[in-house]
Amino acid sequence: MSRFRLTAALAPFTAALVLVPLCTQAQPAGWNDPFPPHKIMDNFYYVGTSQLSSFLLTTDDGLILISSDYESSVPVIQAAVAELGFDFKDIKILISGHGHPDHVEGDALVKELTGAEVVVSRLDAPYNESVVTPSGKHLPIDRLVDDGDTVTLGDVTLTAHLLPGHTKGCMAWSLPLQEAGKTYYGFIECSLNGQFLQYVDNTDYPGIVEDMRGSYRKAREFPVEVFVSSHGIFYDLEGKYAKLQARGPNDPNPFIDPEGYQAHVAEYEGTFEAALARQQAEAADK
Repeated sequence: MSRFRLTAALAPFTAALVLVPLCTQAQPAGWNDPFPPHKIMDNFYYVGTSQLSSFLLTTDDGLILISSDYESSVPVIQAAVAELGFDFKDIKILISGHGHPDHVEGDALVKELTGAEVVVSRLDAPYNESVVTPSGKHLPIDRLVDDGDTVTLGDVTLTAHLLPGHTKGCMAWSLPLQEAGKTYYGFIECSLNGQFLQYVDNTDYPGIVEDMRGSYRKAREFPVEVFVSSHGIFYDLEGKYAKLQARGPNDPNPFIDPEGYQAHVAEYEGTFEAALARQQAEAADK
């Protein structure tokens, strides 16, 4: 499926987030469909759904899960972890996604099943604190993190990078990733998608335009070699997975994509500026 068609599929749901509280949103059809779990790099795996990214890191002291997605996504993630040969109960740390229900609603269930420490961006914590899941659970918060903080388990350390705009506390994570004895700059993006956010007269987030522009500037400066993101469409999950399956012994890893990362940043900066200009023109015409 092309990026255009996938992005178009996101539009009705994402646009609705601007207008009503996030916790009231129904799940878009198909977002929880399974996607084949797979290795991206030596200790880094995809365990998410067809549309919602979750990642697993193995360490010498247990597992790290990044993003729980919806509460109903957790069994899909659990099955993916098992298919890869790992024990879901070995998850010691859950790094919560950004403050939207499709990335954090499953935190309480993961905590219940594993006892994992739940790490949350400080600026998104008020959203997490407001959520009551469909089964009536409140989301746990065990540790708050800010820009530049690190999270370590065993031999793996991730560094937090605040890229606000999509949410106030949108947090990306960098870490060294290895394959065949080579080390790459890995980057787990939060979201640079600003196509459907409210910019004009946003009283809940008056600094959103400045934050979005600052995040695009900051994002361009990271020396990213391997990048993934909160939705597979942002990094061409389907295309890269297909290439991974067809990869020969001497073929490059399709997830090593520094040019694709820079193109991604430029693309979403452009769609943000277009959305901002459209809203400003509509406001001027009223």
